Amino acid sequence: MSDYGIDIALIQETFLKPNRPRACTIAGYVQLRTDRTHASRGGTALYYSRSLHCCPIDIPPLINMEATGCRLAMTGHRTLIIVSVYLPSPKPLHRRDLKALLALGDAVILFGDFNCKNPRWGCPVLDYNGDKLDRLQDRLDFEIIAPPTATHFPHNVTHRPSTIDIALTKGVALNLNQIETLHKLTSDHRPVLLKMGPPDGGRPNPTRKITDWKRVSTALEKIDTPPLNSIPDNIRTTDEIDSAIGALTNHIRTVVENASGGSGIPDRRKFPPDILELIRAKNKALRPRERISHSRVSIQSASSNAK
Repeated sequence: MSDYGIDIALIQETFLKPNRPRACTIAGYVQLRTDRTHASRGGTALYYSRSLHCCPIDIPPLINMEATGCRLAMTGHRTLIIVSVYLPSPKPLHRRDLKALLALGDAVILFGDFNCKNPRWGCPVLDYNGDKLDRLQDRLDFEIIAPPTATHFPHNVTHRPSTIDIALTKGVALNLNQIETLHKLTSDHRPVLLKMGPPDGGRPNPTRKITDWKRVSTALEKIDTPPLNSIPDNIRTTDEIDSAIGALTNHIRTVVENASGGSGIPDRRKFPPDILELIRAKNKALRPRERISHSRVSIQSASSNAK
């Protein structure tokens, strides 16, 4: 928190219980918690810096999701609702849960472990929750923001890394400056850092990433690397094929990321309305094809993670 100057931290799978109300407090931050009382594990939390104009909010009853939220007042932007979200695996995603959380305010950021897999945001496979979240995007009018590299690295090495720690935004006029996976801590979920800045006029647009492709080529020529050493010489089953593809894909992504400088992701909100409408039409046309091409379902259990 100190190293990265975190203003607000969102935590999932806290494992905390109501009988320990002072557990895991952090100096300089206000802790908000929603502890799971009906079973072990689970739970969500949110920490906000005492220097911010924040206050807790009540979360409506949810079917499967767990959530903790706050209201942030800021200059130059409408009040933000920020929510730490956890959808336990293998529970299904309910439209009612998502709709209730997005209705908490005019500008909402839902950030956490959604356990929704879809190739559209970097997962190797499509599952039921990922397909449903994709279809709900246009119906509930929200944006999906995902880091360019995987966030979940299962302890079982035969299971492929995936990107299930993502953010959903609705009505947010802030510029997206950065979202990245941090290879820190010891959880199978890596922390995800999201940076958002003032709307247009507040600061210059972020620069595009520049990749040193010669450096990428040199790095990929090195066959004897730990990620590739896990691939067996003799591949006999489809599971071994999937595992090998996952290891290779993750290695390439990591090499490209390490050889890239600068920051910034193009913000769809900067396009004119007619262009945004064409993008939505394109995405809608692509979805049936993706559902056919990626029909294999892979659901894995989640573990502690932080943002």
